[in-house]
Order: sequence, then structure tokens, then C-alpha cells
Amino acid sequence: MFKKLLSALALALGIISSAGCATEIRTVYVQEPLPLPERPEVPTIKGEELMCLSGEAYAKLVERDQVQFEHIKRLEAIILTTHR
Repeated sequence: MFKKLLSALALALGIISSAGCATEIRTVYVQEPLPLPERPEVPTIKGEELMCLSGEAYAKLVERDQVQFEHIKRLEAIILTTHR
């Protein structure tokens, strides 16, 4: 009887220890879609208000606005990749 109990215990330990080796724990990360913020409302400037600027200053202003707009579009594209 003791031999049967010992055999059963050995079998149980073998099953438990082999099950631990066969179990694989995988971590799965789920990315939530990021909210797309609304674009800020920027004030408009009339042409007459820009008449006092030199041509160089006007060109810098236009370039600055264009760079900011392109940056906003790039950030929106990054955020939208989370919406798949």
C-alpha cells in the first residue's frame, strides 16, 4: 500500500513539474486608440495688416505657418496609426 501511495505521489509530482515547464506565459499589450485633439483656432491676419512687413519678414511668417501646419499633419498621422 505504501508503495502504491509513493508511486501515486511520484506520478503526481512528475505531472505537476512537467506542466510547469510546458506552460508559457505571454504578455500581450493592447494599444488603445489615442484621441485626436481638435486643431486650435488661430487668429487670421488681413493682408492690410501685413503691409508694414518687409518681404523677408513676410516670407518668414509664411514659412513658419507652413512648418507648423506640416508638423500638425505629421502628429495627426501618428495618432491615427493607433486607430487601426
